[in-house]
Amino acid sequence: MTRLKLASIVMASCLSAMAFSASASGRTTRDLFIHIRHQKGVYFVKGEFYVKASVENSWKVLTDYNHIADFVGNVDSSKILEQNQASLLIRQKISGKVLFINKTFSLKLLINEHPRQLISFTDISRKSFSIYEGSWEISPFKGESRIIYRLKAKPKGWTPLILGQHAFKSNARALLDEIRSEILRRSAG
Repeated sequence: MTRLKLASIVMASCLSAMAFSASASGRTTRDLFIHIRHQKGVYFVKGEFYVKASVENSWKVLTDYNHIADFVGNVDSSKILEQNQASLLIRQKISGKVLFINKTFSLKLLINEHPRQLISFTDISRKSFSIYEGSWEISPFKGESRIIYRLKAKPKGWTPLILGQHAFKSNARALLDEIRSEILRRSAG
């Protein structure tokens, strides 16, 4: 999960400018809903979008953990370390840029899945974040998939509020746009 991720400051982590391109459903990246809240050093991110694809196809993209670096720009690597019926353990390296500062983040995500409904994740390494936990929810909606992304994150070290909010918002928008684009690409093929 989740240029997010500087929601990785996300997995969902990069501050690049977003291209506003049309999707097959007639929506654009402007249709992505992103809300950021900050409280006592903790960032709360909620993002939502709709995509003209089945829940099954959406699920396949969101759970393609070993290949997420192929379609999410700020994910440098993602590898399943352990997997059992109850959970997965994944190591991710993500990179981000705030103004002229480049940063790499290390995550060791404990992931729990409720097939085709919910993916929850928590960083158990705590190397880059004191808190990094969230979820992806998927549900059918009028022939489309509705996807909701949530992240609660507290970066280690001090981050100016205005930069942190901008980073989380930009990275969440990029992550959701890239995930939606990959869902559409796979659904078309």
